[in-house]
Amino acid sequence: MKPTDETQKDSLVLDEPMSGEFERLDITGPRDELSGAQPLYRADPDRILRVLAANQFEDPFLAFRELYANALDAVRGRPEGKIEIRVASDRVTVEDNGSGLDEAALAALTTLGASTRRGADAIGRFGIGFASIFDPALGLSLVEFFAARPGQELGVRLRLEPDVSGGVSIRVEDTKPPKSGGSRIELTFDPERAPKDRVSRTVEVLEIHAAYSGVETILNGRPLGRDLSDFVREEIKSGDWSPAERALVSASAVRGPVGVAAIDPTRAESKFRAYQRGLFVTEVSLSKPNGRPWPRGVFGAAEAHGIDLVASRNAFVDGEPYQRFEEELRRLAQESAYRVVRHYEATEDSYARVVLLDALRRGLKTATPEGMLAESKDLFSGAVVRSPLFRAWGAKRRYSFEELVEMKEAETFRALSYRPAGWDLKQGPVMRADDSIERDIFRKLSGMRDMPQAARAEEVASPSLWSKAADVLLSGPRAEYSLFQREVKAGAIPRGIKEIVRELQELLATPEVSQALGRLLPGPLPRLGFGLSRNAFGPVAAYRLGEIRFNVRHRTLRRLSSGPDPVLASRALLPVLAHELAHVCHELHDVDFYRTSRALLRALVVATARVDAASAEPV
Repeated sequence: MKPTDETQKDSLVLDEPMSGEFERLDITGPRDELSGAQPLYRADPDRILRVLAANQFEDPFLAFRELYANALDAVRGRPEGKIEIRVASDRVTVEDNGSGLDEAALAALTTLGASTRRGADAIGRFGIGFASIFDPALGLSLVEFFAARPGQELGVRLRLEPDVSGGVSIRVEDTKPPKSGGSRIELTFDPERAPKDRVSRTVEVLEIHAAYSGVETILNGRPLGRDLSDFVREEIKSGDWSPAERALVSASAVRGPVGVAAIDPTRAESKFRAYQRGLFVTEVSLSKPNGRPWPRGVFGAAEAHGIDLVASRNAFVDGEPYQRFEEELRRLAQESAYRVVRHYEATEDSYARVVLLDALRRGLKTATPEGMLAESKDLFSGAVVRSPLFRAWGAKRRYSFEELVEMKEAETFRALSYRPAGWDLKQGPVMRADDSIERDIFRKLSGMRDMPQAARAEEVASPSLWSKAADVLLSGPRAEYSLFQREVKAGAIPRGIKEIVRELQELLATPEVSQALGRLLPGPLPRLGFGLSRNAFGPVAAYRLGEIRFNVRHRTLRRLSSGPDPVLASRALLPVLAHELAHVCHELHDVDFYRTSRALLRALVVATARVDAASAEPV
C-alpha cells in the first residue's frame, strides 16, 4: 500500500464515499452517550459486501494475516515490541504492546473500509483487511477489540457482531486498558458454522506469514517473528539434508541488499520468498541466464522494504519497480553462488566441485565454449570458468575451463574417460574424466556428439605391467569404461555367445532395422564384436572405435547362450543394444539420453517385429 500525502498521514481516508443511509458514528461526545442498549449503528450491508468482495482472499484464513499486520503496525518502531497469539478451537486472540487506538484510529475501525494508513512503513491499519475477518467462511460469531487510548486512563472496548442480514452491529464502551498497554482482539468461532480444521489452518497461516517479521511473536507458546537473516539457518534445520549438502548451504549463505540467500543443491530452480514490511507476500522465481554457468537451486528470502512493489498483499505490481527488484535478487543469487566457488577453492570439497561442474555443463547446453567465456562477465560465471576444476593424468596441478578452451583453440586438447595405458605428455596434458558430468564437458569441448575420439582410442594392445596392476587394484563399479576391453580371439569365444551376437549383427544388417535406426543415429551403425572386461556392469564391454563389444565373461550372456534358441536370446538383448546406441547420439546421463534410448528401443523393436513376421511367413 502506498503512503498518502504527508498532510493526509494522520487523517481518515475512506476508500469510497459513504452511502446516504450509512450512519456515521460520532465519537466526540461523552462516553456514557455511546453505551446505550441499542447498537450505535448498523453497517450498510451493500457496502460491507462490496468491501468483502474487493478483498476476498483465495484462502479466507488469510484474514488472520491481516490481523497480524495490524499488530505489526501498532508495535512498529518500538524497541521491545511484542505480539502474542493464542489459537484454540473456540477463539483466536491477538495481543500487542503497541500504540493502542487514538480517535482517528477508533473512527477508522468503526467505519469499516476506512484506514488511517499511518506513516510510510504501515502495512495497512484497519482498512478492508480488517473487514475480511467477517468472511462467512470463517464462521465467526463475535469479535471483541480492547485497546488503550493514548493520553487517557480508560481504554476502549468494541464489540463487533455480524448478523444474518450481512451487517455488523458495533457497540463501543469505556473499559480498563489491556495489561500489555496496547491492544487485544478476540475472535470467537461459531462451532456450528466454523470449519472443523480452523485451528490447524489458522496456525499454518500465522506460521508462514509471521515467521520472519523481525518482531517478537509468540504463537501458542512457540516463538515466531525471527529476523530474516535466520531464514537459511531455519531452512537447514528443517530440511532433509545430507552432511555434504548442509555444509554447502552453510558455506554459500549470504546477506545482500534485499535479503538472504544460499545454494540449495536439491532444487531445480531459483526461488525467493519475498516479504513486504515483515509479512510474507509471495515467491519469486528467477530464470537462469542463457549461455552462462549458473548453479541449480539458488533459494532465499528477500525483503521488499523501501520498494513499493506490493499493490495488495496478494501480488506484485508490474513495471520498472519489479524489474529493479528482480535485478537485486539476481545480484543476491550471484553472490551466493560465488560463495560455492570460494568454498571449493578453500576446501576442495567434492560436492561443491560437482555443483560447479554441473553449472558449467548447463551453461554449455546453450552456448559454445568460446561464447560462454565471452558471456562470463558476472561475478559467479567469471569465477567458475577460472576455477581449477579439471584433473590431468600425470600432473599434480588442476586446470580451469578457460585453460581447456585455450587448449582446444591450440588443438592440443585431449581427454580420456579412464586410465590410459600409456600417453605422451609432450603435446600437453591428457585430461581425465572421473564422472559423467566431466565426460559431457569434454564431449562439448571436442565438438563431438558421442564420446571423443581421444577417449575411445586407449592403447590396449600391449598394456604395461603398471597398467595391469592398476586395472586389478583400481577398477570398481564406477569404472563403466574399464581399460581392458580388448578383443577376444574367435577361438576363445563360447559358441553360444558367438551365435547370439551373429544374430544381432544380421538383424542390424536388415533393411527394416538399418532404415529405422538410420533416421535416429548421426552416423553409420556400429559393428558388433567381443571383448573381455573385469567390469561386471553389463553384458556390453565397451563402445569404442565404432564397435560395440560384448563382454564374453558376463553372466547374462553366459545364461542366454545356454538356451536352445539364439534368435530368441538375441531379442532379449535389444534393450541393451538400444542403450549402447543411445551413447552414439547424446551426452551420457543427460535427460535426453534416456528419451533417446527409449526412442531407439521403440524403433528397434518395431523393425525387428517386421523382420520376424516376414521370416515366419510361408514361402
